Amino acid sequence: MVTYNRQSKMEKIDFVVTWVDGNDPAWRKLYNQYRPEKPLSDEARFREWDIFRYWFRAVERYAPWVNKVFLITNGTFPEWINEECPKLVLVRHEDYIPHEYLPTFNSTTIEMHMHRIKGLSQHFVYFNDDFFLNHPVSPDYFFKDGLPCDYNAERTAWKPTYNPLDRYGIHLALYCNIAVLNYHFNHRKTVEQAPRKWYGFHLTRRDLQFALARWHAKQFCTFLLRHVEQPMLKSVLADIWEAEPQLMAESCTRFRKDTGLNIYIVRLWQFATNQFHPAQFDGPCFHLDGTNTDAVIRELQTGKSISVCINDTPKCSDEAFQVMQPRFQQVFQEKFPEKSMFEK
Repeated sequence: MVTYNRQSKMEKIDFVVTWVDGNDPAWRKLYNQYRPEKPLSDEARFREWDIFRYWFRAVERYAPWVNKVFLITNGTFPEWINEECPKLVLVRHEDYIPHEYLPTFNSTTIEMHMHRIKGLSQHFVYFNDDFFLNHPVSPDYFFKDGLPCDYNAERTAWKPTYNPLDRYGIHLALYCNIAVLNYHFNHRKTVEQAPRKWYGFHLTRRDLQFALARWHAKQFCTFLLRHVEQPMLKSVLADIWEAEPQLMAESCTRFRKDTGLNIYIVRLWQFATNQFHPAQFDGPCFHLDGTNTDAVIRELQTGKSISVCINDTPKCSDEAFQVMQPRFQQVFQEKFPEKSMFEK
């Protein structure tokens, strides 16, 4: 039996998850209306795997302590969702995103305004709809002493990748994040304010050696990318808007673009202001390409990791999708056979 110890210094922790029904004809028509030069076919980021209900079943089983779950959509919700669930808050884009940014088909625009959601707690964990809890988890995995837990391992600058299907991905936006961070903060001063957070035993030997070698550096380099659920402070997102209103606004485009800030800036800002609790994290990210079906299924069945990211990509062909989708559904149904309170 797992015991959940709620932090006395925190009143509540919310979860926020975003979702879109990529098969919704009205949504697809609107998308194509605003982007006739590149009409939507079956782009991977909008492909419907029909496994979202299991995200809620996992939350109910593995994180029953959660205060509220905020489900963000364009206004269309899953037909099976229980609108009367006391722990569920349904949020439409128009409920919190300023009118001038709507309609939007860009996840960055949807994410960058989350601090404006009415009733959202200061402490929340942000999930994409492909981040699944896979193991019992306690509140202090996400927050300790009122601060988000995170692994602040620095990395040397990596080379951005490119492919015709997904262009540069998010690599260029990550560079933009670091550039803005270095404009507002000094790496050495940040480290001197809380050295134990930057030279702690939560780091691997390799990461600690790299951190010590950079103790004098004035600028931040890149950080180990953490493509899993992210604990955030609502106030930090508001602080970034206050510090860079024009750049944040320019990043909130109708469709995704290669440059500009993205939601990872929140994580970096928390590092730069020492508003984080140093900790390791757990959770593999699988970028689906048609070859890793068995690895995903094995991870789900063993339940060893706290969470699993099942990330659809353009490298996953429609043929592979047709094979993988029913297999994933079957595994999730076997793992979570009972409906959750979030379902009708």
